[in-house]
Parts: sequence; C-alpha cells; structure tokens
Amino acid sequence: MNDKMDMDDNKKGIINRLSRLEGQIGAVRRMIENGEECEKIVTQLSAVHAALEGATKLMVAGYFQECLQQCEEKGQTQEEAIGRIVSLLLNTRM
Repeated sequence: MNDKMDMDDNKKGIINRLSRLEGQIGAVRRMIENGEECEKIVTQLSAVHAALEGATKLMVAGYFQECLQQCEEKGQTQEEAIGRIVSLLLNTRM
C-alpha cells in the first residue's frame, strides 16, 4: 500500500508540474504575440525546458519503481526489468 501511495504522490507531482508548464507555455506564447524582447522569451523557454525535464525525471523514476514492482508480481527476473529500464533510458532525452 505504501508503494501505491508513493506512485499516486508521484503521479500528482507530475500532473502539477504539467499544469504549471501549460501556464508557462501560454505565457511564452503571449510574450511572443506582444513582441517581448527575445532575451526574455528565451529565458522563459529555458525555464519551460527545465520544468519539462524535471517532469520527465519524475516520470522515469516512477516507471523504475513500477517496473521493479511488476517484476516481482509477474515473476519476471530483475534482469528483464533492468533491460526495460535501460531501454527507456537509452530512448529518452533528458
């Protein structure tokens, strides 16, 4: 049950970050529409990128936990779970 609560907390954290990202992206769009200085826009885009990277890291961490838990539940070997994790990491830009 504790693992389930951790995954739920992780999910809520990711959703909160994505909601903030939606607001940030809208703000950047308005900055462009209003002709703000390029430097300010690029600074905000950099912040959006960092926030998205943070959400990605939370998602990957949650996937690791879920993958290892499913490994035990499905009777898979840890090597199989690690292979899935490594595959995800190799295909994810962070």
